[in-house]
Amino acid sequence: MLVLLAISLTCAALYFARDLFILLFTSGLFSFLMLPLCNKLERWKFPTWLAAMVCSLLVVVVLVAVGWFLAWEYSTFGADLPELKAGLDERFKDLQDYVRQEFNVNRRQQEEWAEKQITTLTEEGGTIAMGLFSATGQVLAVLVVIPIFIFLLLLLRDKFRTFFSQLSEDHSDAILKVVVNCADLSRRYLRGVLTVMVILAVLNSIGFMVLGLKYAILLGVTAAMLNVVPYVGPLIGSILPILIALITKDSAMYAAGALGVILITQFIDNNFITPKVVGSSVSINPLASIVALFAGGMLWGVLGLVLAIPITGMLKVICDEVTGLKPYGFLLGEERTWPEEGLIDIPLLRKKRGKPKTT
Repeated sequence: MLVLLAISLTCAALYFARDLFILLFTSGLFSFLMLPLCNKLERWKFPTWLAAMVCSLLVVVVLVAVGWFLAWEYSTFGADLPELKAGLDERFKDLQDYVRQEFNVNRRQQEEWAEKQITTLTEEGGTIAMGLFSATGQVLAVLVVIPIFIFLLLLLRDKFRTFFSQLSEDHSDAILKVVVNCADLSRRYLRGVLTVMVILAVLNSIGFMVLGLKYAILLGVTAAMLNVVPYVGPLIGSILPILIALITKDSAMYAAGALGVILITQFIDNNFITPKVVGSSVSINPLASIVALFAGGMLWGVLGLVLAIPITGMLKVICDEVTGLKPYGFLLGEERTWPEEGLIDIPLLRKKRGKPKTT
């Protein structure tokens, strides 16, 4: 009962104070990522405040560069929307002819059905647009404040280290050890994810360029960025290249080729790139990952989908270090066998292993 109450209160706090928690978690992840550089700058005789400022400014430069690149690419894409709309209308007419020939449904019936669907989408569009606008505003607000939080977290890291050390009543630094492990996990995960994103952006862009698709670089980068969200991201990232291929090319084979590029890069990523680059930095089983994604999306929206996996990985680290929570860490992880000491004492297993010899 107490566990359910604690979970309910935690979820309520995460939902109603989501803006603060998103800001803290995002800033913490980037702070952990920049911590080695900050330490190196201090070894080079940089003052602590200057090292922290350099790291926070570096994050700003990277974010601004990525934002400028995407804005420039999407502005070009937006300028071609009338041409794309004309191509879409042409493909829609071809689809209507195919439906009329194969299913004996005339164009008027098809148009009536399409108008009903458009009306439904229009009614729901206001809610969807408001949700997207809110999410976009939330992201921009977080991006503005993140560098300040990164600077302060790096500047005051010695104070935080002393605070967590003093929390351990037996002076064993157990809490500090958990924080250090979480920092190491998040750093390895974020560094690996960014590396995978760059590799996939290059591979996708090359594949789309070979096919001769317009906006090849934009499509490749977008698909790579969406790959950050497990399971759902790659599926969404494959839709836009296929649509562009269908609209701008005369043959459907180009759309099949775009899908083939996504499938090949996903195969390479899942079997070679991610295992080597990211490794087992976040050892979360698929069921726990899916549940975490749903929970993150419901609580924090789009940013919750991005932060769900690293936060769940940190939660597993905490459960693995706290004796009373080890069963929950085992449930979240990818372990396929029980630990040697055993989390549960089952008589049947004890009988199969045999009784210990007594002297």
